[in-house]
Amino acid sequence: MPKTIFGTTEKSNFILNMKKDTVRRWISGLLCACVIVPLIGSMFITGSEKANAFLGSFLYATGFSCILFYIVLLLRKDIIFKNYPAAFLTAGLAVLAFASYYRVVLSTSDQEFLNTALLGEMGRYEGLLGLFAYFGIFLLATATMKDKSVKVIFDVLIAAGILQAFVAVLQHIPGNFPSDFRKLPALVLMKDVHLSSGLAGSPIFYGSFLTIVSGIAVTGALYEKNIIRARIYGCGAAAFFLTGLFTSSVVPLIGIGTVVVISVITEFTAGRGGTKFEEGILKSSKKRLAALLGAFAVIFGLVFALQGINLSDQPNALGEPVMRDKSIAYTDSYYNLFIGGAPSPVNYDSHWDIGAQRSIEMITDHPLLGVGPDLMAKVQIGDPLLFTDAIDRSYNEYLYTAATRGIPSLIVYLVLLVMTFVRLFGCMKEFAADREKWFRPALLAAVIAYSVQAFFSASVVTAAPFFWLLLGMAHSKLPESEAKK
Repeated sequence: MPKTIFGTTEKSNFILNMKKDTVRRWISGLLCACVIVPLIGSMFITGSEKANAFLGSFLYATGFSCILFYIVLLLRKDIIFKNYPAAFLTAGLAVLAFASYYRVVLSTSDQEFLNTALLGEMGRYEGLLGLFAYFGIFLLATATMKDKSVKVIFDVLIAAGILQAFVAVLQHIPGNFPSDFRKLPALVLMKDVHLSSGLAGSPIFYGSFLTIVSGIAVTGALYEKNIIRARIYGCGAAAFFLTGLFTSSVVPLIGIGTVVVISVITEFTAGRGGTKFEEGILKSSKKRLAALLGAFAVIFGLVFALQGINLSDQPNALGEPVMRDKSIAYTDSYYNLFIGGAPSPVNYDSHWDIGAQRSIEMITDHPLLGVGPDLMAKVQIGDPLLFTDAIDRSYNEYLYTAATRGIPSLIVYLVLLVMTFVRLFGCMKEFAADREKWFRPALLAAVIAYSVQAFFSASVVTAAPFFWLLLGMAHSKLPESEAKK
């Protein structure tokens, strides 16, 4: 007898009785949509103040579709929930996020607070619904069934990265291409600059996105045997590094630098002989690594010689230096929070110091459930002493998680990350035995590098969905890996 949902409808019969190949295609297609659809949403917000409300909707559409299809997989018994310990942790994060929102409901009747906790701060959209969307993407990604599906998703991510890099180059060239960071307000930055932000909404957040795609691009360039794909990945990695330098932020340097370090360690520890290739000029992974590092060095040298690499602003009127990342963070919040004027003339702290101080205050006041999902800005705006320098992110993802959702949420999140690291390091033996399975070190490089740069950046809907996608794929068991071709 065919399976049915509650014994009804032909549609339910079709869903529950799909062939495994059809299920695989649905999973791969939905996960690719998690990359493509938010990317389309990002196009709506680039240079526009009116259309950015679409961004949250695009995220919810993909995230909740993943949740629904994951439920279908559970009903079909394609996956057994108890076999995925990471799924329990993600469910715990969802419960804690809901509890954090419920605390806001009980503590205030302010509709603006309630709406922000549910939908997120404007331009961020990491309220309760956004967090549930992330968790849905993660859960479906754990159900990835084939090596081929992983490569398809990687290809889509790299294509998205190349598209954003192209946009970032146009933003950096003098002209009228739309970008909020084309020229930062004179009161915020003393020097006129042209900063690249891609479709991420901020140079700092673009750096987070570059970290994710660079982990895949560098690893694929080193170990992919298909020469065309390897070259595209290599060119993508070079483009990501180049446009990272155009952000004038330390975040992409930290993120991509971590990717490079992990890639070098992987090459010289996972097998002595490296990988040998029959096609192309570079016949081994070590030669490819040397060529890629050489390309990075040339790019760095050219950018340094032609325009300089400026990570700090010129002194202000009082002779005190203002950090470039602080100005980026302030300007980013300026557009979202409609703050008037310049940062406080007596506060020269970096945005990391400001974010850390305010996060710790919130954690002290609300250690269990935080101030509520995405409510950091609302809490500051209500205080006239904090409003001038108000920022809507800690620019430290870990402190931000504890401040907005409580210390227990941070602990569960860290346990999930540690479990992921242990799993990926454990898979390196598989990679050493079969270098064609390079997706594991790619996930290792991307996940660890993102986790490192998260100390200096913030979770945002233009980058975080891709991280949760890769985080979930790291826990996929791939029981039906394809035979070598």
